Amino acid sequence: MSESLWRQRYADALAQAAVRAEAARTSGKLIACAFSSNVDRVGTLDDALLARLFGERLMPADAPRVAAVSNVDDLLTGIAQCIAAGDGTDLVIRDPAVQEWLLERMPGRLQIGGTGVQAASTLTTLGFPALVHLTGRSPEQIAALQARDLMWLGTSDGLIPIEAGENPDDETMWHPALEFNAGLRAPMPGHPAAPAANRVLIGYDPVNANLRIDPGFSAALQNPALDIDVLLVSGFTQLHEPEVRDRVFADTARALQQWRAARPDLFIHLELGAMPDFRHVRQIVEELHPYVSSVGMNIDELRELLAVDGIALADPGPGLVAQLRALSARFPTPRFSVHTREFCLTLTEHDAAQERDALLFGALTAATRARIAAFPRLADLTATLEQGTVNGVGLALADELAYVPGVVVTPGIAFTGPTATVGLGDSFTGGLLAMM
Repeated sequence: MSESLWRQRYADALAQAAVRAEAARTSGKLIACAFSSNVDRVGTLDDALLARLFGERLMPADAPRVAAVSNVDDLLTGIAQCIAAGDGTDLVIRDPAVQEWLLERMPGRLQIGGTGVQAASTLTTLGFPALVHLTGRSPEQIAALQARDLMWLGTSDGLIPIEAGENPDDETMWHPALEFNAGLRAPMPGHPAAPAANRVLIGYDPVNANLRIDPGFSAALQNPALDIDVLLVSGFTQLHEPEVRDRVFADTARALQQWRAARPDLFIHLELGAMPDFRHVRQIVEELHPYVSSVGMNIDELRELLAVDGIALADPGPGLVAQLRALSARFPTPRFSVHTREFCLTLTEHDAAQERDALLFGALTAATRARIAAFPRLADLTATLEQGTVNGVGLALADELAYVPGVVVTPGIAFTGPTATVGLGDSFTGGLLAMM
């Protein structure tokens, strides 16, 4: 299938999204987004910042993969490992002094953090109203939210504007985030080059590590006067303690059952997140897949799910489809999907054309955020489509799998030169859900 045809499909999906956004604003339809929230400081890992952090130090290439950070050596080793592998993860900081050490040395832009609130900020900037779940309401967190006029908080009495929920007594949870481009040399012996662009998320966050579901958000999802038929569930990557994970997953399962009882047609999308211990990623989908309509992940998270069973990620093609099918059979949901910069691939029982348009709009949204390093407007997406090219790897994969039953594949949008890497999956998810 030609690039020109896919470009037309992208344009058609963008036009549909504009119509849907206008209709949602007119009717008051909301997309609900949960759970965690924080404020990211996003810095670009380049040679200058590496010199500031590492000096002349080279971290050992054979060290065990860092999961929890107890000191600066752990932190630097974990960062170097991510660069060398070209993958992204969340590094858990145990000692707040280590985070302060990093924040003192890294400049960066401030933006809202957490998959749910980043998806919500993506949606509202694109013109879609959103109901948002916040774990903190400090002035800094409220100010970091985008297009707040379309963003709402739930209460037992209905909705309130996002600013009305501000609480000066809440502590802001800061998360350093380091993005890097392909080719960056890791501070290890031999200076291996990053094989792909990615990011390292870092945080000392006792609030999201003890996640509690907001009763007001729950009340809104059970309020029959509100028009909500899509829900994003995410934000479990800070749950480091086993007993807390068990409690949060039990709370979430109970809440999802209550919300679906109130809204039988509610489309519930579970978006995974990278975690240092791959078994914890597996636990998210194990515990929650019975209660959701859809499971989504990026390619790193898919790799982590497979690694729990000692399985290496297959190359794009029938082997990758087989791996997804095996996972979806083990954790059955109507929709099981992976998104990358090159392509998106979904196993679905739903309408294939709607799925294709949702993937295209999500991919265009994420590509635009990568291009401008900010939450995009619809006009920004138009510029991205004009300037970018259809990814060749994705184009070939879409052709190869075009007639495989129950499989939808779409190619991504490619750019040359440095691009942002933090929050792309969250913006993809926001764009995807806008079309569901």
